[in-house]
Amino acid sequence: MESFWLCDDCLFAAAYEDYSTLSLYYTTDETGERIAAMQCGLVRLMPISADFDPVAGWGIKAFSPLPCDGCGSPLHGQRHRFTRL
Repeated sequence: MESFWLCDDCLFAAAYEDYSTLSLYYTTDETGERIAAMQCGLVRLMPISADFDPVAGWGIKAFSPLPCDGCGSPLHGQRHRFTRL
């Protein structure tokens, strides 16, 4: 099975279709661009399913220097594993 690592922003977009936190970090124009990039990236990966357990701690990289497989963001940070169905 093919796995992908998604940033926190893509996690919330894929799981809940929630983009509300983006406005805390980006301007209105940047938020729109970021949402478009995230949607495009996630559609390319679909169908996917979460493949991590926050309680047990597996499938989560607390800090990763790799870009997000969903939106391509080069920002370092937490990544969550998803698997293509």
